[in-house]
Amino acid sequence: MMYGGRNPALLAVAWVTLAGCGDNAPPPGWTTVRDTLPSGTIRVTNVPSPDASPTWTLVEELRVGTVEGAGPDAFGRLKSLVVLEDGRFAVLDSQAQELRVFEPDGAHLATHGRKGEGPGEFANATGLMLDPRGRIWVPDTRNGRMSVFDPEDGFVESFPFADANFNATWNGAMVNGNRIYRPWRSGNRRRLHVYDFTMTRVDSLPLPGEVPEDEEWDPASQPGAFYQETGGGYMAYSIPFYAAEIRHIDPQGAFWSTRAGDPQYRIKRWRPGGDTTLLVETRRPPVAVPAVERDSVIDMMRQMTSNMGVAEWDWSRVPTVSPAVEDIFTSAEGNVWVRTPSGGAEVLFDVYSGDGAYLGTASLGLGLNLFDQVTPVVRGDRVWLIVTDELDVPYVMRARIAPAVR
Repeated sequence: MMYGGRNPALLAVAWVTLAGCGDNAPPPGWTTVRDTLPSGTIRVTNVPSPDASPTWTLVEELRVGTVEGAGPDAFGRLKSLVVLEDGRFAVLDSQAQELRVFEPDGAHLATHGRKGEGPGEFANATGLMLDPRGRIWVPDTRNGRMSVFDPEDGFVESFPFADANFNATWNGAMVNGNRIYRPWRSGNRRRLHVYDFTMTRVDSLPLPGEVPEDEEWDPASQPGAFYQETGGGYMAYSIPFYAAEIRHIDPQGAFWSTRAGDPQYRIKRWRPGGDTTLLVETRRPPVAVPAVERDSVIDMMRQMTSNMGVAEWDWSRVPTVSPAVEDIFTSAEGNVWVRTPSGGAEVLFDVYSGDGAYLGTASLGLGLNLFDQVTPVVRGDRVWLIVTDELDVPYVMRARIAPAVR
């Protein structure tokens, strides 16, 4: 089932810059203060007006997906989304292990790959990346390779790529048009592996939080998890509502991230092996975790510990406020989008210029459930994202960024 029709402006590749993003002045009622910390880091503090409301609305203009049938628009589990410069888009269906490409109007263009070990087949494809030539790169951990596809013609070539990130979603990125960054972690080891376009590792840099190799990793002291010994081993349970680190790599190789355990609205820009160059703080009021929801989760975990015959955990470690930053990504034009909780049913994205100045807030609106396991894509005044309906059926939606009605 497909909604919407052909859009001549899209087919002509007539992208326009998001209204207002060329001007770094904050919207009326907001203030932006810029200062320099003793470390040399530039700090940008954005203070909203007391009655701050969304600046833009994401207006649906195309939806691709179906509840019934077995065609290419019947999605299983979507794991990644990329958008080409001409408006074509591709998704990775990890359930079918297929790369599916669609025209700007939602018509199916091609399906590449299937489950298998042969050329162009996948055993455990985990994500998608676009290179400067518009080709799609697909990491396949179990087959131990990175495969490259032309959107129309299919499989082009593959390169050996040993990676132990089985089943998880790909967290790497194409950087500067000639390198691939892949964050990697094992116990105390936190590294950035850098590859060229033959998937030859050319560098390995420490990431924040890495500790010396001779220091033993202590699973019992992890701040974001409950720890429980089980005979000869242990189990760790993530603490609900804990502010995990959110991290994004932009096309220029800069990292944008939060700090694990910090529920406040702070993101920083930094480069591996270098200092933090930008700190962005936005003083939105904290959003409380609904008491009934928090109590329900604690009751469920309390029952689990009772069934295990162990003492209760320290439930005071379960936060009472939601993390202020839920996701970070950048648009094709270099603006920074930050998903932040609304305290209601709508989905909010604060938008910043590359230097940290607040530009406005986009709202997905009511009645649409964002599938937050796949990062949205923003090009000009269009946003592509994955939404689900009341039956959890996934759809690819394209939305136009329009001024909010006040």
